[in-house]
Amino acid sequence: MVRLFILLIIIIYYDNILSQDNLEINADQFTYDKDNTRIFATGNVEIIDSQFKLYADKVFLNNSSKVLSAQENIKIFNSDGTILTANKIVADQSLSNAIMNDNYIYYPSEDLKFGKNYLRLAAKKVERRNTDWEKMDYGIFTACNICFNEETKKNDPPLIQFKAKEIIHDKKKKMVKYYDVFLDVKGNSILYLPYFSHASPTVKRKAGFLAPKIFQTHFFGFGSDIPYYYPFGDYSDITIMPKFTSKKNPSLFLEHRKNFKNGNIITELSGTVENQTVHQLKKNKQRGHIKTSGFFNLGNDTFLDFNIHRTTDRNYLNTYKYGYKDVLESNFKIQKHIRNNFYSLESYAFQDLRKSVNQREVPKIFPRIIIDLNSEKKFNRFNFSTNLELSNILKPEGSEMKKIFINQDVSFPFLLKDGTILKLNGHFSAGGYHIEKYDNPVSGNFEYSKHKINYFPQATVEISKPYVKNDKKGFSIVTPKILFVSGNKNAFYRKIPDYTELNFDFDISDLFHRNRFSGNDRFDSNSRIDYGISFFKNSFLSKKDTLVEIGQSYNFERQRYLNKNSGINENFSDIVARLEFNPHSLININTFFSLNKKNYSLRNAITSLYFGSPSTNLSVGNIYSSPVVNDDGETTIEKKNQFSVSFNQKIIENWNFTASSTFDKKNKIKFHNLGAKIKYEDECLGLSFSWQRTYTHNPEDPTSNSFMFLFSFKEIMENDL
Repeated sequence: MVRLFILLIIIIYYDNILSQDNLEINADQFTYDKDNTRIFATGNVEIIDSQFKLYADKVFLNNSSKVLSAQENIKIFNSDGTILTANKIVADQSLSNAIMNDNYIYYPSEDLKFGKNYLRLAAKKVERRNTDWEKMDYGIFTACNICFNEETKKNDPPLIQFKAKEIIHDKKKKMVKYYDVFLDVKGNSILYLPYFSHASPTVKRKAGFLAPKIFQTHFFGFGSDIPYYYPFGDYSDITIMPKFTSKKNPSLFLEHRKNFKNGNIITELSGTVENQTVHQLKKNKQRGHIKTSGFFNLGNDTFLDFNIHRTTDRNYLNTYKYGYKDVLESNFKIQKHIRNNFYSLESYAFQDLRKSVNQREVPKIFPRIIIDLNSEKKFNRFNFSTNLELSNILKPEGSEMKKIFINQDVSFPFLLKDGTILKLNGHFSAGGYHIEKYDNPVSGNFEYSKHKINYFPQATVEISKPYVKNDKKGFSIVTPKILFVSGNKNAFYRKIPDYTELNFDFDISDLFHRNRFSGNDRFDSNSRIDYGISFFKNSFLSKKDTLVEIGQSYNFERQRYLNKNSGINENFSDIVARLEFNPHSLININTFFSLNKKNYSLRNAITSLYFGSPSTNLSVGNIYSSPVVNDDGETTIEKKNQFSVSFNQKIIENWNFTASSTFDKKNKIKFHNLGAKIKYEDECLGLSFSWQRTYTHNPEDPTSNSFMFLFSFKEIMENDL
């Protein structure tokens, strides 16, 4: 093969040849005229430029007119990853301006599910201007793979393609425009549009409509969400999604995202004007919500974090499906880390949407200051930890409290030669409180404004000894542990309000902690011993972990102020445990549970089971809790036995079926929801149809069936199926 470097020849041998393009040309044979202004290369021609590589059977170069002409088996590999094939090209030497016949352009695409793929754009004729504008006559676009049919010895038509009389690819505006376009499915035209456009395959963030959602519910009737995406730049964009329905007025949802050098802000807004008929008639009521969150790194391990989440009424988020939660939290935090120390300035506000809760009794916290000072944690020396909290808790109705609370811990951990860890710990806690509007259960008096001080010391001793075994199959660790906690009658301080309002249920996470209650104002006042054992095994063969934890507490005195079946109300507590293991490669079991120490009946449990492979699987979850009974034997919280079941089955290639349900099983089954979805998804097309029956306590949208249809054209109108 003859090797020719055009630029080198021009400079050394031919002074009258002018070329501004640094092109390297390789070919089997070269022919040029007597003036050396025209060069004809044939046989395995290769042209190399900084922006592209061109391969062809024949190439003609005219250095006077700066024209490059190539014919037969043309392939061009561009620096941006695109690949172009053609039968004939006439262009300038940079390929910025060109006319191409029988052209195919391949745009690289990367999909997490289907791997690397190429989008295809073909045309009978292509005219290119200044690199950033292309017109294609009788063009076809598809994101589908092309399959060769062995019987017909031809390529089968792609599943989905857009076929147009004229296609304009404007790379500057990053748009592809179609004129007189047909949508083809398996080679058959099913839809005609005089005009259609979508973002260029070369861009990932382009303004335009996203795939709509089509649904039917009791409240809305038939409706559709039609999202529109618009990027303001590389670091900011917005999604605008109007909701149009047959029964109700339109609503509008906005989501704005903004990235900064040191953080980000995400904001949701929605609103509508609608007649409200629940409880009382309100015409043209303005309804909506706001949800915004931000995080900023201020430097020097200082962080700013804020959230605002509010809505106009209890039912709006549930009815309009804009991310309902029972309690909406708004907060503001400035936090700083200095070595082992932590500082935080915080404020909180809550909106409780539950029907049984009076919003005027929901507390606000402004401000809350937390200071945690810690020495380095080392064995065989004293370790210190100081925790300080200042809080102001406000309520429009009900008791309010200002407090300062400090806790000082001193620990001396011993690491013995056999691996035993012995920790001797001393603790001192003290709090000062200003209480307002509090009905004191100890004195029986209503305290409008009163200052109080409480303090108490405690001591704890903890000992643990890990036993490790290694072999060729894996390793295992068995660790018994004991914790002694000295009680103090002042630890459970009932002369101040309790804002947690949480029912205590003893579980495995409460073992081996000095305080197993919420907050830092009320500690367990009884002396006790926690004891338990843990087993961990890692298998090198199956690469699966097995974890078993089991334990119990012994209380020197019985609890006086907790519910009867809290699990720790008697001397011996319930037996608590956690299991996580894989009895088979296709089975995973994970459960937390507690057993009644008298008859070993199940008291509480949270269990998840998984059976199957990625193509066929069944997952079952269960939450079980026994009734909560007060001192008078009355049931304050009913028994709970809730199941969640999900079944997933791959039917055939690209087709998937999913069914799910959540229900309570007591004397009879009480459903919360039932649902099913069938989905098709390949490298270029996605479709899904789902049905959902929801049993709700929302008076605006009662128990009803809802249907939703979604579709997704990859790289054109994508949707989360």
